[in-house]
Amino acid sequence: MFNLKILYFDCFAGLQEEAALAALLRAGGSEAFLQEELAKINVYNFKIKFWPTSSTTSAKIELLNYENQPVYTYEDMVQIIETSNLKPEAKELAIKMIDKLARAEAVTAGLVTEKVFDQELASLNSILYMVGISILISAIAPDKIMMSALPLGSGLIKKGNDWLPLPTPVTLELVKGIPVKLIPMQSEMVTPGGAAIAATLVDEFGSPPLMIPLSVGYGPGSGDAGLPNLLRVIIGEIEDLGATGDRVAVLETNIDDMNPEFYPFIIERLLSQGALDAFLTPIIMKKGRPAIKLSVLCKQDDVAHITDLMLKESSTLGIRISYQNRRIAFREIVQVNTTYGEIKVKVSRLTPGAPILRITPEYEDCRAMALAANVPISKVYSAALEEAEAKLMVNKTNNFKNKN
Repeated sequence: MFNLKILYFDCFAGLQEEAALAALLRAGGSEAFLQEELAKINVYNFKIKFWPTSSTTSAKIELLNYENQPVYTYEDMVQIIETSNLKPEAKELAIKMIDKLARAEAVTAGLVTEKVFDQELASLNSILYMVGISILISAIAPDKIMMSALPLGSGLIKKGNDWLPLPTPVTLELVKGIPVKLIPMQSEMVTPGGAAIAATLVDEFGSPPLMIPLSVGYGPGSGDAGLPNLLRVIIGEIEDLGATGDRVAVLETNIDDMNPEFYPFIIERLLSQGALDAFLTPIIMKKGRPAIKLSVLCKQDDVAHITDLMLKESSTLGIRISYQNRRIAFREIVQVNTTYGEIKVKVSRLTPGAPILRITPEYEDCRAMALAANVPISKVYSAALEEAEAKLMVNKTNNFKNKN
């Protein structure tokens, strides 16, 4: 069932705050709504202009105020937002983005973080972009925000009287810990404001998930990167796995030139280092050569570590990486006393508190007790299962009970 609302930023040509505002507006907002909400900010008079572009789903937005724009400190910006009549969730998002940006500015300027509050940081335009994006996101109310890897330009760019490397120091500070790719385009494809959006709002980075698209918006950025300077935003629905599901990485490699005696050792190493599962599949490769496919499941955060281990321990030169949703049963461990000693059993249910699906005594505990008592392991297993059923008051006629 597809019932989790997702907001996906497809940053194929970069990420700028003005492009994000326009794309969000076209995907899930209205000009009148944005005008009305931004009017709640207590600043000088300003107006928003909307220009249609060659794409029917895109718009160019320019924020203007009638007088010379003052420059604001961090404290000025926070006070402007906090004293406005905006909704609390929009205020919170905007302040978080501005805080990220301010602290990155401080780090790259060599300032003590606390001193950032006194620095002149942004113009009225910057405030309005951040607030506008926060207004639209809080109105869309996605359950999850995702984003593609950010393409960063290279080379040099002139900022005022200074030449800076691309990506600029502030942008690079903000994208620490975020997937990026450097491309040979001498253009500021990701601005500091765009990087602040990514660093603050996004729950997960990666390729688009399996989803049902509901609406799409395109927003143009400024400058000429030599590419269609657009950002695409997709609002869609994905399957809500809730507490009984997650997303895992699937690592696979085909091996035809390794001593087969090494496989048990490698699998043991992988499992001890955090792999969720590891298994072997006999396959036939080109020219009829027999081989083994080594498959490993792991958490997304463990991909780099586990792939390094696979490359070091096996003879493979490459590993295929994919990501899949996984539905899992709720599991709990219960300790039971048997005539052979204490044994752990695994109890599985669809969800916490739901009827028991099955009860499984832990193999290693049963094995240890069987060796210690010099009895068949089946007797220890049966004793543990019987004690667990009695402890959990399982009906003997329960069709879901594990009868092994």
